Amino acid sequence: MSVIMMSVTEAKQRFTEIVKRTQEVFDRILVTRNGKEAAVVMSAEEYESLLETIDVLGSKAEIRALAAASMQARKGDTISLEVYRSQKKSAGKKRSRR
Repeated sequence: MSVIMMSVTEAKQRFTEIVKRTQEVFDRILVTRNGKEAAVVMSAEEYESLLETIDVLGSKAEIRALAAASMQARKGDTISLEVYRSQKKSAGKKRSRR
């Protein structure tokens, strides 16, 4: 992933290529007009991810949860992915018996 600067004129000429690069390599294209930054072209997937990040960071509850999880990780209070999956699978079986 990289940021590529180009003028509006060049972006118009290479638009199909730009869209392809943003989808395949997650490049961001910074489009300039008269030498000044005017717009950014990025993949829809990256855009959605950015919006989700903004939503998370805008929520005090999410920030507290992230801070708590970070503290747990620093203390070594973690489990392996295999253990997590095993626990989740067991919990699912217990619920389905009811």
